[in-house]
Amino acid sequence: MIKKQKSDQQDSSFTFRLSPEDWQLYVKLHQSLLAFVAQKVNSKSNVKNREDFLKQTVEEKLKIRNDLIKRIDLIDEFIKSNPFSFTASELEIIKSWKSYVYGSFFVVNYTEKGATFFEAEGKDPKTYLVLALGAPLWEIIPVQLPAMVEAVLLPFKGRIVYDGLLKADNVLFGGNMARSVRASCSRSVMDHGLVASLPYEKSVAFSAEEKLTFYLGTKENREENWQEIEKLMEKNKDLIPIYLRMMGRANARQLKKHLKDVGVKKGWFAVANDVLVASSKTKEDLEKQVEEIIPNHGKESVYIFKFK
Repeated sequence: MIKKQKSDQQDSSFTFRLSPEDWQLYVKLHQSLLAFVAQKVNSKSNVKNREDFLKQTVEEKLKIRNDLIKRIDLIDEFIKSNPFSFTASELEIIKSWKSYVYGSFFVVNYTEKGATFFEAEGKDPKTYLVLALGAPLWEIIPVQLPAMVEAVLLPFKGRIVYDGLLKADNVLFGGNMARSVRASCSRSVMDHGLVASLPYEKSVAFSAEEKLTFYLGTKENREENWQEIEKLMEKNKDLIPIYLRMMGRANARQLKKHLKDVGVKKGWFAVANDVLVASSKTKEDLEKQVEEIIPNHGKESVYIFKFK
């Protein structure tokens, strides 16, 4: 759907991670909040400010972060007391973090607008568009995608970031599993849209035609989503012309090979699914033939191509 970023690609536009200014603002707010949480959970904690928090081990930082998840009400206490004299707009950012999403995710792709995080658990998983912080995510996640991570996603200035304390597995998925994850992620996007802000609000649903077009678009999508394709076709017979045309397009490459094998030099051809419907020397004549042969939905059902 969106072009994958290469690990050596320059990111001077910061389109898939926060700008340096926003990154500095985020870490100032988040680390200050976690220092406050450390004190509230354990009054004897030696974490009293950002500097103290940064001295902690990764495990200690994760424990404090997890304490916040368990006691999300501490955000209200932080805002009320405002121990670090933040501005009203800064406090609003922190308040928005009550709409966090925590769990296990498959990181499925790196894109120009962010990484796609697909929920690995639950009956109705969603896919989130997540910006990196200071470093691109491909420098943090040690394996090729899809990769399994544990993360907290937070709203930040109308976008989504991860909180900086990401746990990534070193597990490599085999081809079948990787394909299944990508297909499930695609179905999630079809059902919910690509979630780009929190809290989640259901977007305008994709039409049945849009879903079918997407599922039929590539061989991998067709193979992994065949049950979904069949369900769509069963519910809506008006989708049959789209199905026939797109499958015709998918099969046209093999048909061209057969035409070459039997010595055909050139011509115009119309194929519906895997059936050659008509052929002619000109496109105009071919279209007339198609309308006569398939009067109900004519050109809507066929993929027309020129062979030469």
